[in-house]
Amino acid sequence: MTDNATRTAIVDAGRELFGERGYNAVTIKDVAARAGFSPAMVMKVMGSKAELYTASAPSAPNLDDAGSDEPVGHQLVRRIVARRDRGEAEPWAMVPILIHDAPDPDVARTTFRTRYVSRIAERIGDRSPDFRRAKLVICALLGLGAGVRTLSVLAPDESDSEELIRQYGALVQSIIDGV
Repeated sequence: MTDNATRTAIVDAGRELFGERGYNAVTIKDVAARAGFSPAMVMKVMGSKAELYTASAPSAPNLDDAGSDEPVGHQLVRRIVARRDRGEAEPWAMVPILIHDAPDPDVARTTFRTRYVSRIAERIGDRSPDFRRAKLVICALLGLGAGVRTLSVLAPDESDSEELIRQYGALVQSIIDGV
């Protein structure tokens, strides 16, 4: 494996593990095992656990839904509900944990906030100076993500996916539309 491919594999493993468990619950040994390298190799390539964490932090939520004619608010909610239905980790629920557990929570908070606000603002067309609508959308998505993942409210056996997307998507869309 090339140095770049090794680094990429280690960062990808770190991203998965930090996203699932948070900073404090992940060890270099965990990352090494997931990436298929020795802990010494992980340290040689990354320098420290904190540097690995910084490199592994998600840059921004994946929000692309090319070709969908569904309103953006519904698309954003559909992604969370789909992860709930598949039993996948919920990135929106992990953001507060990742910030809290970061080596420097203030830096992590600023980094996540900048990345997420700009990405959501771009996706919903919020060009206002304070990005108020983007920030409100983020709060709504954080709430839904934490609710379905952390609290297990609106579980698949108690809440129909399409009905949840229709209702919560309308709520998010109303924020986007400024209603």
